[in-house]
Amino acid sequence: MKGKMFIAEDQPHFRKGLRRLVGKRSAEWVVMGEAGNGRDALLMMEKCVPDLLLTDIRMPHIDGLRLAEEIRKRGWLTKIVLVTGFKDFTYAQSAVKFGVLDFITKPCVESDILCVLDRIYVQLIKESQSQLLVEGWKRQHEDSELRSAIMGMPCNGEVVDALLKRMNQCELHFLRVPTYFPPEKHYSDQDVPLLQFAFSNIVGEQLNKWFPGGFRLFPLNASEWALLVDRSASRQDTSSSWLQLLTDSVHHYLRLVLEYNGQGQCTSTEDLHQGYKRYCREGYKQHGSANEALLNQTALYEKEKEIVSWLMSEDNSLLSREMQGQALRICYLPPQSAKIEALLLAAAILRLVQVQFPEWQMTVRPIEWDSIYKCTTSEEIVEWLKGYIHEFLQSHNNWLASKNDNPVKQAIRFIEESYMGVCGLAEVAAHVHLNPSYFSNLFKKEIGESVTVYVQNLRVQKAKLLLKSTEMKIFEISEATGFNDSNYFTHMFNKIAGVSPKEYRKQMAGQ
Repeated sequence: MKGKMFIAEDQPHFRKGLRRLVGKRSAEWVVMGEAGNGRDALLMMEKCVPDLLLTDIRMPHIDGLRLAEEIRKRGWLTKIVLVTGFKDFTYAQSAVKFGVLDFITKPCVESDILCVLDRIYVQLIKESQSQLLVEGWKRQHEDSELRSAIMGMPCNGEVVDALLKRMNQCELHFLRVPTYFPPEKHYSDQDVPLLQFAFSNIVGEQLNKWFPGGFRLFPLNASEWALLVDRSASRQDTSSSWLQLLTDSVHHYLRLVLEYNGQGQCTSTEDLHQGYKRYCREGYKQHGSANEALLNQTALYEKEKEIVSWLMSEDNSLLSREMQGQALRICYLPPQSAKIEALLLAAAILRLVQVQFPEWQMTVRPIEWDSIYKCTTSEEIVEWLKGYIHEFLQSHNNWLASKNDNPVKQAIRFIEESYMGVCGLAEVAAHVHLNPSYFSNLFKKEIGESVTVYVQNLRVQKAKLLLKSTEMKIFEISEATGFNDSNYFTHMFNKIAGVSPKEYRKQMAGQ
């Protein structure tokens, strides 16, 4: 990141000297403009607001203090440093009320100016990072409110309506990936989080080309997304078949099938929910999708609470008994009622696992709407449901067993789930509650390589998947696979794979 600087100084030689000094910090700062008086400076800065203004106090037309005042009136966040002679210093102190950050007194030495530039740049970086965090948290909150509105759950209607109002011509669409395991690709369960990341990246990049800054994409569950687009923000060259182009891109890069369903314009919270209900009804006809009763969120939450109470009991066999009892009860219901109850229980199981136990493999499995739609008797419906119950109980038993696993196996599972973030020896050892030095020897003895080498090999393998399957930039793949520095990523990839990431991508493209 480079900070944008503007220099306002009426002495040409001093202005030239300032520009030369800034050149010594060319990696951090770029001079975007300069002026010999405050009036010209203000006009030029209105075209591109700088991050930092270096200005003299004494200038023609508009002096430095007046310039600082005008900047604050306009609400700009520009940081201001005043250059002043010693005799002006007392006068300059009054500039604090206009947000002047620092003073450089004439005559000044080079180190004084560079010190100010370095200090302000560090501050600028910290503020930028903080702002990104705030914006990220705000967007997550807004997406959560939109998700709740769509699914008919309690939400802040004012927040949702304000978001919809900002989108002049808001359209609602639903995207669905039926399976993450296409026959032509040998994806594993461990690849699913990376595939979801790559999917969001591919879709986001395409949408940003067609609706720059005018769309919201967020998941409803592991395999379905809601998409809001502002048609008024679309580029003139956006194809009318953009949704089909989107599916083609996802299939081309990931070999995943993408289904889409449009629900037209939405201007209110109620429009969003009605669109979701129509989507579910249409899905029921086409895929055996969610039954109208499944939209009863109260019943769904009650079912989740019931399952949680069985999980929390001291009796490990209670969960199995109660689940089997649910299936037996459903078996005696009329087919239509049995289908509703079975869908409700399956949805509760999957949503509970997705929220509480995301490491369980069954979180990637969507409801098989086609299968239950074909069921005509209560017995067939119960057989369909038993598949979910069996997988849920098996995942629960495996989870219980993992608590008594040997620490190396626990560590490997943790690495598989955490390699995209901070995943060093200290973090892995802490996860299995062992001293890092002791655990390091234990891991190397059982696996044959150190934790660091194991993590680096895994990250490179995941990077290969993204290099083959997407057009993500090298630095994006570096970040997605846990390498914070793209140069280090290239070095490690070359060391492990024998070729650079760029060369590997070319090789794969030629196959």
